[in-house]
Amino acid sequence: MTRYMTAGAAALATTLTLGTAALADTAPDLRGTWLGSYTTVSPSHVQRGEEPRFNQAEWMLDIQIQEENVFWGPSKWRRDGDTEWNEYEATGTISLDGSGNIGIVETSPLVIGTNALIDARFEDGKIYADFRSLRNGTTYSTVLERQVN
Repeated sequence: MTRYMTAGAAALATTLTLGTAALADTAPDLRGTWLGSYTTVSPSHVQRGEEPRFNQAEWMLDIQIQEENVFWGPSKWRRDGDTEWNEYEATGTISLDGSGNIGIVETSPLVIGTNALIDARFEDGKIYADFRSLRNGTTYSTVLERQVN
């Protein structure tokens, strides 16, 4: 009886290992520079006025390292007309269920803690992203397209 249980456990472990490897293989290779423009809205603020602020801006996500379904890279943004980028760091994970869903956390190198949460999905060669700042209430949605060098 013990031999059958041991053999069954080994077969189950092999199946789970192969299944996990197969799921990891479905993660798309997102390495590269992704760029998108958007309209952002920030809530009113005592020091900036009573009305919400709307701005045109662009976001660059430069995924430099990817291991299986997790990745890291600089996350940069700038308002239209600006030449300098504001730079943060992004860590992300691609869902293993094959849905293309992506979760990204943006952190600031100057302040400890999370700057923003980004829900995204990879579809038709693009990244569709919904950004939510945890610090100042800024939100936006954008479509990131891979830049070809």
